[in-house]
Amino acid sequence: MSQNTIPPEHRDNADSGDIPEERGNPYFASSRHAEVDDLDAGAPSLRAEEGQRLNRRALLFLGATLLLILVMAALFLKMFNSGDKQANNTRQARAERPIVPDAPQVEPALPAAAPEPVPVAPLPLEEPQEYGRESLADVRRQQRPTGPSLIDRRISDSGSGTFGAGAGGPGMGGPEGAGAQIARTAEPGAQPPIQAQLADTSFASYLQKPDTLLLRGTYIRCVLETHIVTDVSGFTSCVVTEPVYSVNGKSLLLPKGSKVSGSYSGGSGRTNRVAVIWDRITTPNGLDVLMSSPGIDNLGGAGHPGDLDNHWASKITSALMISLIADAFKYEGEKHGPQRTTISDNGTTYIEPYESETAKTMQRLSEQMISQQMARSPTITINQGTVLNVYVAKDVDFSGVLSSYQ
Repeated sequence: MSQNTIPPEHRDNADSGDIPEERGNPYFASSRHAEVDDLDAGAPSLRAEEGQRLNRRALLFLGATLLLILVMAALFLKMFNSGDKQANNTRQARAERPIVPDAPQVEPALPAAAPEPVPVAPLPLEEPQEYGRESLADVRRQQRPTGPSLIDRRISDSGSGTFGAGAGGPGMGGPEGAGAQIARTAEPGAQPPIQAQLADTSFASYLQKPDTLLLRGTYIRCVLETHIVTDVSGFTSCVVTEPVYSVNGKSLLLPKGSKVSGSYSGGSGRTNRVAVIWDRITTPNGLDVLMSSPGIDNLGGAGHPGDLDNHWASKITSALMISLIADAFKYEGEKHGPQRTTISDNGTTYIEPYESETAKTMQRLSEQMISQQMARSPTITINQGTVLNVYVAKDVDFSGVLSSYQ
């Protein structure tokens, strides 16, 4: 019997497919199929209720969107219709033509009747006096000498220059009277007062020798060589940093490196500007230019700006020191000096402290020191190397010196 032969007692079961389990057979357990796990058991599944909810939300959102679109369309149509109505109303208002009623016809007023003339009483006629019957008073009145008339007096006053002498007598240069002006304008060949004033009008002319002319108003830029301190008057100089040309730019008048000399006064003014007068220029090619021109800042303001020192520290310190010394002398004199006692008639006692002459002297000295310090002028300082500007104050003609170099 082979290994694969089924025993006879189990053939019926094998034919029916019902094979009993044998625990002792090791191959029987391994031959059974293991249970297969369901992989889709934990997968989410879409239920019908959740699908219905999603459909409802989508429908609600779609309905709200359509409703909003309809409302916006209605508002837009309403605004458009209102604008058309306003335009139509405006056109109708412009097209309407006001109807003006005809004015009532008024009959012209009849001319007023001429007023009746007022009766005038005739004036009594004077009876002609007979010749030879004048009274003695009339004869004396006719024989009395009469003075010049008003017109004669005015003409004589205008001729002598005394008319309108309220502002000055004759020959004193006062304003002339109206009579004198009228008489002067009446003379043949005389000019009216307005034309006499316009006679001082100046006329334009061409510049003389513009190729060699250093025009007034030209800026000369230079660098300061010396240190300026305005406590004492002194002299200064600077070096030209930019070449200066003629008014038309054809000729070089002041080359770069020319030296400008000037002077300044000390202790003047209480601003931070120094008034320097530049009066001479010497060029490297041997030209000597004399001029008197002021110094200005970069924007054309008068004076060179510098550092201002009012000496407040020294003024206050010296005044305080002398005042403290005077107070110390006064205090020591009153405390340790002899006192003077005075008794009045009613028995009142007066004690006068000692007055030190040294304290009085120190007080006067402190007052003098304070006044001297307050009268001290501020000090303005400009360091060397500062860029300055010089304003040419008058025209300078270089034709006499440039011809030899050309």
